Amino acid sequence: MTKEKKQKKPSSNGKAKTRGKFYLLARSYLDLQHLRIAVEHRIRKIKESGFDLEENKPVLEVLEVLARELRLEEKRVLEEAKRFIRDHPIWSYCQRVKGMGDVAALTFLGFIDPYVADTAGKARAYFGLVPEAELRSGSKARFNPEGKGRVWLVVRNVIMQRDPYYYPLYQKKKAYYMERMGAYINNPQLCPNYEECKRRIMSKARRLGRPPKKFPCKAHIDNKAKRWLAGLIVSHATQILREAEGLDVSNFKKHRGYIPPP
Repeated sequence: MTKEKKQKKPSSNGKAKTRGKFYLLARSYLDLQHLRIAVEHRIRKIKESGFDLEENKPVLEVLEVLARELRLEEKRVLEEAKRFIRDHPIWSYCQRVKGMGDVAALTFLGFIDPYVADTAGKARAYFGLVPEAELRSGSKARFNPEGKGRVWLVVRNVIMQRDPYYYPLYQKKKAYYMERMGAYINNPQLCPNYEECKRRIMSKARRLGRPPKKFPCKAHIDNKAKRWLAGLIVSHATQILREAEGLDVSNFKKHRGYIPPP
């Protein structure tokens, strides 16, 4: 299991203690949700893996009861969490953006440390939203993989719901990348990453014993636009959290091409 990237401890003033309360509550909810999803995944694997279901019926019954109890507890904790954070600016922000909501607010509170992330770049790097952020076998991750996965879910929901503020920005950035990289779709060899991409495609084809798939240049363009949007949303959430703690946000606003939160 990959360990989370260590963050500096916040200062011991009153505002840091208040943020700590939200952090602990948010992480407790997210951990509970993670456990519930893991149990449900285990139930599906047992049903799909060819095990003798009659023989394993007692185990399945225990897991299904546990999953139901975890869903109820998750719902209860979420309601309690909402009671704590409904006056927090990050909650208001998440209510204004289509595709976000209570869980998105808890995600930002549970993963972003506003006392450490004093620039948009640091916030994006922590979530692995920079080009060099990749999981490599035998190497320790230099970002938080769980946080990255949760932010991707937030971004996916925002795009699917076509938020009136963020969706046009995503479309504009995608059009920009398409203009610069669209030629790769018809001729992948023009792409500077052609050899690396080819190696991955061929390696996967050999591993799975099937013909190699087409080069996913179109998907790469879309993913670049999504990653850009994810970085923007993370920077907005970090700025809002810092403002809530009375911390300086000038580093965010003086960034070239600054786009303010909605």
